[in-house]
Amino acid sequence: MAGAIAALALVPVACGSDDNLPPVPQAASATESDSAVAQEQGLEAELSNGTKRPSIEALNEMLQMALDPKIPSKDKTELVEGSEVDPKLFDQLVEVAEDNPDVTYTIMKPVISNGPNRASVKFEIRIPDNPPTKIDASIVYDQGRWKLSKQTVCPLLSAQKVKTPLCEDEASSSSAKKSTTAKRSASRTTTPSN
Repeated sequence: MAGAIAALALVPVACGSDDNLPPVPQAASATESDSAVAQEQGLEAELSNGTKRPSIEALNEMLQMALDPKIPSKDKTELVEGSEVDPKLFDQLVEVAEDNPDVTYTIMKPVISNGPNRASVKFEIRIPDNPPTKIDASIVYDQGRWKLSKQTVCPLLSAQKVKTPLCEDEASSSSAKKSTTAKRSASRTTTPSN
């Protein structure tokens, strides 16, 4: 008898509907996560396509990932050319960004081919109470992926007093160029005595 009462208690639930009950959420969260996964896969596909330059949106997403404190530094080395020599560099970048929250960095249109596996863009830095500063920047297709070039990143790091093995050869080649230029200049100004 108790089983029959329990079965009767379930019948109205199974046969009717109660419009006063809140609707059961559908798979919206699954759709949202599917959308996020699709977007991430689209970004990855765009950045790993060596036959086509990436969009500005993809490059800015890559830039934001480099500055995102939630992404481990070891996972960011695919964003900057040669950065696998110093993954901790990204911790320093995050710290600089957190210390200067009003400073913004944006990669600007257009993406212009600059030879095989290279492209150039404009990089805009906005500092409060100053006009935006635009600098030339480059991206490279390296190890199966588009990345910010060392030539672009190292001067920005140097300006923020960030020291990294990534830029040591850039600094030494820059010093060597300056030294060679200074020697040439000095040899031109020195005249033999008669």
